[in-house]
Amino acid sequence: MPKANHPHPQCINLQMMRASHYILKTYDEAYRPYGIRATQMPVLGAVARLAPASIKQVADEMESERSVISRKLQVMEKNGWVREDPKTTGKEKAFILTPGGKNMIEAILPVKQKVQSRIMKSLTNNEQRLLMSLCNKLKSSTTSSIKD
Repeated sequence: MPKANHPHPQCINLQMMRASHYILKTYDEAYRPYGIRATQMPVLGAVARLAPASIKQVADEMESERSVISRKLQVMEKNGWVREDPKTTGKEKAFILTPGGKNMIEAILPVKQKVQSRIMKSLTNNEQRLLMSLCNKLKSSTTSSIKD
């Protein structure tokens, strides 16, 4: 049965999920030889920038749930990329990069740049600017509408 032409665009949730899946899959395939996932790399980068970084700080920077970040950090700790900062005290753990984590970032950055370049080259310069503009606009409009 042929698809009906609807005057309304397809579900934005579905379209964003598809786009996100494509992007994550592209990064995951490139990162696979290194043993890190596309969803882990930004967390590792946040720990590097914020160190020592609490789960709350990383979650705030990533705009994610603390439980999600906590699970990612546990996996990263098992992999030897981060460890608890022995200098921090209090009830919330803080993490720092290990030498293995620093090595991972150094190894992955050129791969990340190649993947991003490949993805962006599939778009014209105007489409690249539009994509980034739309992402920022959607983020700010959905954030404000949730609070209303």
